[in-house]
Amino acid sequence: MSRIIAVLALTGLLTACGAPPPPDPERPPVPKAESPITATANTYKDAARSAVQATQAQAAAQAGAADAANR
Repeated sequence: MSRIIAVLALTGLLTACGAPPPPDPERPPVPKAESPITATANTYKDAARSAVQATQAQAAAQAGAADAANR
């Protein structure tokens, strides 16, 4: 008897904690506004990417100059 109650309780718990229903295709989700923290983080990431690209370009130019000097 106690096993049946335990199984029913577990079944009820699993049913309640199941996956959420799929989103309605006719009502797409509304995009959220970007928070100030996210905007600042994106600005820093963009600046870091630009710095990496500039450094790589400078390194490639120096490598080319070194190769030209060795010839």
